[in-house]
Amino acid sequence: MLIKFENPNNGRFYYVNVQRDLLNHNVIIVYRGGIGGLSFHRTVYAGNEIDINIQKICKKRLQRGYILVS
Repeated sequence: MLIKFENPNNGRFYYVNVQRDLLNHNVIIVYRGGIGGLSFHRTVYAGNEIDINIQKICKKRLQRGYILVS
């Protein structure tokens, strides 16, 4: 599952992806950066709270002016 947010005001993006790591745990991978520029990622080990963490991330992105792309 990939969720994409973009901010049209400053050209920044924020992508959230849920996948399994090498130990078969569910993790959230977050990619952020500027369109046409570098991106950075971090891994959030969410375990059983994937839905709660994704809801928190989505809420914060929308509050900061990002638009849900897909």
